[in-house]
Amino acid sequence: MDREVDLSTFLSERCRFYQFKEGFRFGTDTFLLTDFVRVKGSEKLIDLGTGCGVIPILLLLKYPKLTAVGVDVLKENVEIAEKNAEINNVSDRFSSVALNVKDIKRHFKPASFDIVVSNPPFIEKGRGNVAGNTLRAYARQEISAELSDFIDAARYLLKNRGRFYLLLPVQRFTDAVFLLRERKLEPKRLRFIYPCPGRGANLFLLEAVKGGGKGLYVEPPLIVYRDCDTRLYTEEVDRKYKSFLP
Repeated sequence: MDREVDLSTFLSERCRFYQFKEGFRFGTDTFLLTDFVRVKGSEKLIDLGTGCGVIPILLLLKYPKLTAVGVDVLKENVEIAEKNAEINNVSDRFSSVALNVKDIKRHFKPASFDIVVSNPPFIEKGRGNVAGNTLRAYARQEISAELSDFIDAARYLLKNRGRFYLLLPVQRFTDAVFLLRERKLEPKRLRFIYPCPGRGANLFLLEAVKGGGKGLYVEPPLIVYRDCDTRLYTEEVDRKYKSFLP
């Protein structure tokens, strides 16, 4: 691992994560997706595009019966995710694989997971500013795989009635719902994220169930900051951070 890393503490210093100084760095959005995931006992989870492994590691810390796998196309991300699992004492329940989601069938058996999570690259090919083949570009732009590839992988990996959790900008909402329903992953729970009062939604959280029946529950709006100037968290977001881990 040649790139420079630093160590960040998280959730009132109850866990620690190495991440690259240059490139995509996790933040509130990553945590809100983690908080949105529902885990039921001894389940198996896989995170597609895991980066430094924050989502599965946080969930392993919260749910002691969970086992998790992180998949990322970049080997350096996989290496740092394994290091983060070790320093947070969950390496016995975590494994990671350097793999393009388009090649998921080469490594995993079908219907082998209860939960799939992903915060996939969201900038479509031919749109936005291309940042080259950097870590940040791979996290944001459809360089190695498209949204449809992530959803195809989720469908293949999930058991019947398994759950897929997704975070994307609202610009990809119609694309996501169309692709999910086309692949028999039925949207069941939806929450729009707003940066602050008076602003439009910029992100959404979505839970889809493989083989689920029709019926979507839209949760109340999730507002992140009390106002966009001070960037102080709302009571709800602050409460989520304080209560996430025991």
